[in-house]
Amino acid sequence: MLMLPLATTAKGDETEARDLKYGAVLFQYFQQNYFETLVEYAWAEEHGGIANHGTYPELLKGGVSLSYGLDEQAEGIFDRLADSNLSEPVRNRARFYLGKMQYLRGETATAARNLNQIQGRMPAQVDAEYRYLAALVNVKLGYLDAGKNVAESIQPGSPFAPYFYFNLAISLERQGRTADAVESLERVLAFDDGSAERQRLADRARMALAHLYASHDDMPNAGLQLANINTRGAYSNRGLLGASWLAINAGDYRQALAPLDVLTSRSVALPEVQEAILLRPHVYERLGLEGRAARGFINADHRFRHTLRQLTEARETLAQADVLELFVRNLEDVLDQSDWFGQAPSVAVNRLSPFLVELMSEHTFQSVLKDLRDLYAIRNNLKRWQNRRSDFSTILAARVGKRDGASQEDRLFEIQSRMAVLQQERQRLAEQLAAQPADEREKLAWLQDDLNFELARAEAALSALQGSKSLSSNAYFEQEVNGMMASVAAELVRTDGLIKRLEDVMLALVTTELNIHQGRLEQYQVEAQLAKVRILDRSLQTLEPEDDAAAGTGAGQEGDHDEAI
Repeated sequence: MLMLPLATTAKGDETEARDLKYGAVLFQYFQQNYFETLVEYAWAEEHGGIANHGTYPELLKGGVSLSYGLDEQAEGIFDRLADSNLSEPVRNRARFYLGKMQYLRGETATAARNLNQIQGRMPAQVDAEYRYLAALVNVKLGYLDAGKNVAESIQPGSPFAPYFYFNLAISLERQGRTADAVESLERVLAFDDGSAERQRLADRARMALAHLYASHDDMPNAGLQLANINTRGAYSNRGLLGASWLAINAGDYRQALAPLDVLTSRSVALPEVQEAILLRPHVYERLGLEGRAARGFINADHRFRHTLRQLTEARETLAQADVLELFVRNLEDVLDQSDWFGQAPSVAVNRLSPFLVELMSEHTFQSVLKDLRDLYAIRNNLKRWQNRRSDFSTILAARVGKRDGASQEDRLFEIQSRMAVLQQERQRLAEQLAAQPADEREKLAWLQDDLNFELARAEAALSALQGSKSLSSNAYFEQEVNGMMASVAAELVRTDGLIKRLEDVMLALVTTELNIHQGRLEQYQVEAQLAKVRILDRSLQTLEPEDDAAAGTGAGQEGDHDEAI
């Protein structure tokens, strides 16, 4: 069992930038541009590292690496920091990240051992998530009551609390503790503050409550939970279908029609809508409205046939060039709530995306999407560098004409003058800092770092320019450019290979999802056709040859009766 230490929270200054290089890293991090965060960090490391921030930048790099699935890189950082002689908050944070990574990989017992080593102060920025993780680990290991006790220490305003109680409810029900599971799900409902995220979680909790009540034959409470589900939210389709089945199982067929009418007006690419299209004429049949039931089955047959044609077109789009990149890059438009596939800029994407709504919610698919998005961005950057090869050639050609003569001498004088000014400023700043207290020197140290950086740049430029005087051509710079272009070409080949591997994984996931849709639609179409034939056959058996005229009149009356319902 994982016992939560009496950890107090520590206010850190890891979000205050006293080094401009760290400021650039933090800017990208808080913009959630995690790839750019790693790029800025790598650039800072190549230019003297980040000063005056201790281990915070390295912890940030480990966290971003973890979010990218770079487990080995992240684990190496956290392992080293956790076993070091650094301050207690640093070691605690490293242990927390290690535990989080191990929990996500399914190594719950290992995660528990790391979390158990956390003692004393826990940084405020991760305290709530740490308590949430500790509670989840307890639940995963079967210590449900211990997990609940840990969760009680989470602050009421924490975003993690409702998710914990939802997971706790699922585990409690698996152990047969239905009353406790209901109590936990009701706590989830109490966290609903009207935000879109909390509403979705509340709807999910209501669905779980409805299943719990229905499994124990408490149909009134099950129906009440289904009735409270948002009719336009993420779980509305399941709620409407569940309400229909609840009414059908209770024998209240007319009550089942209202939610089915709403469902059948939605996209037939959704599994719940497909089931509702077939279920509604069955309800008419149970009500004795065979004319309306027959028309419903005929309509279902037509809609399923049309959707299967759309499915074939969706499969054909997978063979089109760059369709996966187009899909990934326009994912936000694809998932737009007001028009969840209409704004994508390609008809090919429009044909594919409606059938992938369920798949998009799966963790595996989301991970592949995220990795592909980043790899596409890397490939495009590399291609842009390749396209600049002609620009470099133009620059080198122009430089041949300017390397000799007064222009180069002027440039040399300009750089040397600039270096002299920078050296004087550095000397003056050093004298000023020497007269300041230690804490003030730390605050102003970034000025010295900037001057050193500018001097290093000027020295590099002077060295390159002086070296060019002994060259009869641009051979040195030509060699540098060729070397960089070769590196870009090699990285582009490597990136293309990684993209191909991930695209194969994505194609397999998408194809499997389309196969599921096709199998379900074909089954429903066969059932609709059989039901249509069954009703028509039953109608023919009731007709007498000598009563054809009367039968025609009776059919008209039945149609009028159906329309009045």
